[in-house]
Amino acid sequence: MTSSSFFYEGQPIFFRSSGNGKPVLLLHGFGEDSHVFDALLPHLPTGYQYILPDLPGSGASPLQPQVSNSIDAMATAMLALMQAQGTSSFAILGHSMGGYIALAMMQQQSSAINGLGLIHSTAFADSEEKKTNRSKSIAFIQENGAAAFLKTAIPGLFAPAFVESNAAVVAALVAKGNNFEAASLAAYYEAMIARPDRTEVLRNAHVPVLFIIGDEDKAVPMQDVLQQVYLPDQSMVHIMRGIGHMGMLEDTAATAHHIASFLTMLN
Repeated sequence: MTSSSFFYEGQPIFFRSSGNGKPVLLLHGFGEDSHVFDALLPHLPTGYQYILPDLPGSGASPLQPQVSNSIDAMATAMLALMQAQGTSSFAILGHSMGGYIALAMMQQQSSAINGLGLIHSTAFADSEEKKTNRSKSIAFIQENGAAAFLKTAIPGLFAPAFVESNAAVVAALVAKGNNFEAASLAAYYEAMIARPDRTEVLRNAHVPVLFIIGDEDKAVPMQDVLQQVYLPDQSMVHIMRGIGHMGMLEDTAATAHHIASFLTMLN
């Protein structure tokens, strides 16, 4: 594993890379950083270079307010990162908010992307109820801080049975919440509230699209995603039973197997 930084609009975006071969970009979600994929990496196939950025405002990457508050702006930054690595064609795997960014990247520059993976993510825009809830969360974060919010929010991302039997895994992710600034989480929520419906991106996708779905996912409900899986020309769909929103931690081996099968489909 190597660590590097890429300067974008005068600020560093830190990223790590592992392996050699065809490039695969892994984008983390809200309230996470690139280390959320660490348990997954040893199980992924060789022959690929896995590139794991910390999105601006997460992990080692400082907040860039005009980037972090827009899914499209974060997508542009990630495309610039990949261009700086000299990659003309790559696959993207995005978890949750990372999937929203991946869809925006596909919309902006589909010719560069040879495969799209949505890990517990959706092309739908937020419903009005979801927007209201996110706005309430922003108010809570601004009043109480990022760590207090993530302490209450993170356990609900996992299936209840996993929380009961794997308290240490959940606690470790909660502890990483202490590294977040309130401004970062608020910016991400603003970005998610404002993002448009991107089902048309799936409808126009002429590369394989992977859907990993948890049947106990409350953040991105299975029934919502199942309405989208028929849109691309080629879909690979995996429903993970007894899994919530965090398949790469709840069942790491199965998630890695699904990703490995998907990567074999790509040019």
